[in-house]
Amino acid sequence: MPSGNPFSKAKRRYDHPPPDQQTNWWVVAGIAGLLLLLLLALWVYLQYKAVEKPYYDLKGYRVATHASFNQFLREGRNRREFRQLEKFLAEAGVANATAPENLLRQGSDWLDINEPPFAIPPKDYWPNMVATLKLIRDELVPAIGPVDIVSAFRSDEYNRKAGGSKKSKHKTFCGVDLVPQSNISRKELIEELRSLHARLGPDSHMGLGIYSGVRFHVDTCGFRRW
Repeated sequence: MPSGNPFSKAKRRYDHPPPDQQTNWWVVAGIAGLLLLLLLALWVYLQYKAVEKPYYDLKGYRVATHASFNQFLREGRNRREFRQLEKFLAEAGVANATAPENLLRQGSDWLDINEPPFAIPPKDYWPNMVATLKLIRDELVPAIGPVDIVSAFRSDEYNRKAGGSKKSKHKTFCGVDLVPQSNISRKELIEELRSLHARLGPDSHMGLGIYSGVRFHVDTCGFRRW
């Protein structure tokens, strides 16, 4: 007759599963943990893509993306007014000087001062930009190469918050801040700009401002330099 209680033996077997069974549970737990980590990583990546930066870096300056510009056009009458500006620039013969979109960039510090990255100038100011664009296309680019605009028209509020001059030519859509597309050195850039400014003289009404790095200002609303 067998000795011992069969139920006790079954209980002992249940409390202490074989080593192989213990190993299988650890494998399952490890795979489950790895899957959870992969799902977490995927979620973080999708969150990052959903909140993409509204700007890109241009020579150290933050320039609003084309997607941000499209969002701007969807607001109010902006698309209609922008189309009118494009037509004006084409009729004035300067549509090829730069993409019209670039002329609406207020500056590179809009995130810091909580202002829109783009603004459309009043129609009365549009003629002010024609001579400036011609100077950039016909004189500046041949001298230093292609350039990008980091700031053009600025609203009064933007200019005030950015610490701009009360007489800033950005407010009247006459001045632009530029950076060269090439890797020209600051020293060479300054030499070329000053030579250009001296050569064109007062007849061009060229205003030239040189800032830090390779950023500089050009307008055609008063012969001066700073």
